Amino acid sequence: MTDNTNNATRTYSRRLVIVTGDKGGVGKSTFSRAMIQTYLDTNQNFAAFDADMSNPQIKRFYEKECTVLPLDIFKRGEADVFLLDELKDLINPPGKEKDKEPPVGKSLFLLELPPQSIQFFRSFEEEMGFFKTVNKKLDMRVTMATVINRTKDSVNQLNHLRDFCGDKVDYIVVKNLFFGSKDSFERYDNSLLVKELALVNKSIPEICMPDLIAHAYDYLDEKNFSFAKGIEQSEKLSIHGRVSKWMENFKKSIEPVKHLLGLTNVNLQSQS
Repeated sequence: MTDNTNNATRTYSRRLVIVTGDKGGVGKSTFSRAMIQTYLDTNQNFAAFDADMSNPQIKRFYEKECTVLPLDIFKRGEADVFLLDELKDLINPPGKEKDKEPPVGKSLFLLELPPQSIQFFRSFEEEMGFFKTVNKKLDMRVTMATVINRTKDSVNQLNHLRDFCGDKVDYIVVKNLFFGSKDSFERYDNSLLVKELALVNKSIPEICMPDLIAHAYDYLDEKNFSFAKGIEQSEKLSIHGRVSKWMENFKKSIEPVKHLLGLTNVNLQSQS
């Protein structure tokens, strides 16, 4: 498979990464947090939307380090205001009279969708034409980063996603190695979706998110530490080593798809 299903030919000045995986516990928040840490480490001008109102991990770990905005995707009409209009204002922030220079707008955004929200997001797209609107009005391309485990549900949810997103977005499949080695995702690797794409010489770009050992993950969770704080803390050298190497491996894993994550011209290896 030499090609992929990401067939956008024009260059966009802005990128929105939407992290999905419609079951709880697949690793969406871990991937989102790692992406936010990577954006911080590489000095990106970005904002994050946390749509998980019951368990807002992005807010808990990163609200003091970057712009994190809440979004209730389940409330009809709220996404109109708190996503589309907020995106517009973040890209073109209104200036104040006392400003000597106009404020710099953001060009990179991350949205983590909560569990069981794909159908609501589908309705939002069908009622609003979200992808077309951000494409034409904000010069923005969307990437759907789908975190999967080894179950058939992950394949079904990806099929559902592609059914209504079509070629209006780019795709990345994130295999969470917490659930096994990269070769143990047989239900996805042998799925009809993968086989049909192979017949037309296409594929969905895949990355493997490394598994962070439990005691290090639990330490960050207990302390409400970002990955950077886990590296910087001096209480436990074992945590420093585990988290530092994990972030290094994470950045290596996203290198092949960095252009789909808003990091086209960024040297990730220098940040490891």
